[in-house]
Amino acid sequence: MSTIVPTLPQALRNIERFQGELDGSPELQRRLAFARAWYAHRAEDGTWQFAPSKFCGYKDMTADEYVNDEPRDGRRTEKQLQTWFTQVEPADPLYDELSEGLMAFLDNYGKPPSTAMRINVTNEYYENRGDDSTTPSERAVADLLIAVGQRLAPAERARVRAAL
Repeated sequence: MSTIVPTLPQALRNIERFQGELDGSPELQRRLAFARAWYAHRAEDGTWQFAPSKFCGYKDMTADEYVNDEPRDGRRTEKQLQTWFTQVEPADPLYDELSEGLMAFLDNYGKPPSTAMRINVTNEYYENRGDDSTTPSERAVADLLIAVGQRLAPAERARVRAAL
């Protein structure tokens, strides 16, 4: 029996894991065009990762579990996920970035998005995205630090985080 995710970090882990599960499951790939509610998470490298609500909304979801015949209710996952995510409206400039990213992601599997697609991002990201008062050169330095940090061993990365 599937359990609804109780925390945002668990939903984000499911989003991060989705593509790996997808790559190993032709049946899950076949169903991509039917998903309407998509949840997006910006990875550490700045790229968007996507997963449908029924995948990210159930605890420790896997491709095998997703495609089995157990009934799952997207309304239940959506209700829980709305606690931590905000739907991005088509009039929002962020929507263009997200929809382009989702279309490119789905195109890797030869699938178009549903015409009824909805894309959601975390409340924190949605609320803080407009507060960016950094200059382009500050952003370039931060991007460089991120790139270097991604190449560090986990212990060194933790040491850098603690110092900041």
